[in-house]
Amino acid sequence: MRALMIALLLLSQAGTAHAGEMENAALSLINSARAKAGCAALAINPKLQSAAAGHAKAMARQNFFSHTGKNGSTAKSRINAAGYGWSAIAENIAAGQTSAKEVVSTWLASAGHKKNMLNCTYTETGLSVVYQADDAPIKGHQYPFRYYWVQTFGRP
Repeated sequence: MRALMIALLLLSQAGTAHAGEMENAALSLINSARAKAGCAALAINPKLQSAAAGHAKAMARQNFFSHTGKNGSTAKSRINAAGYGWSAIAENIAAGQTSAKEVVSTWLASAGHKKNMLNCTYTETGLSVVYQADDAPIKGHQYPFRYYWVQTFGRP
């Protein structure tokens, strides 16, 4: 019972465990690119979704942009904390892109991000964008990002 309560608390802090309109639009574009590369479509997994939402929310609220959380968390630790049992995982992050088309184009233009997106090993995903209206510029950047994107990838 205690473990269930902790899990529910973690999920409530991480945000919703479903994809919204912008996330679904991005996933559609990603799955289209995967089909062209000969990969099966990614399916939303609620645990991967929770891990992605939690990190996107943390970056937006704590005003940072990194695969490593301010608390020292990593993609692996966040996915493990969400309870996802995996044989392979990866994570893409982005900030500042205001649309699904823009973020997917950005990821496809980056060798590492594209490799994750078009890796046929991955079968499941979580995808989250968080908008922070009162965002401040991160050190080294002139303007605030406002939009923080995280995509997690997994294979059970």
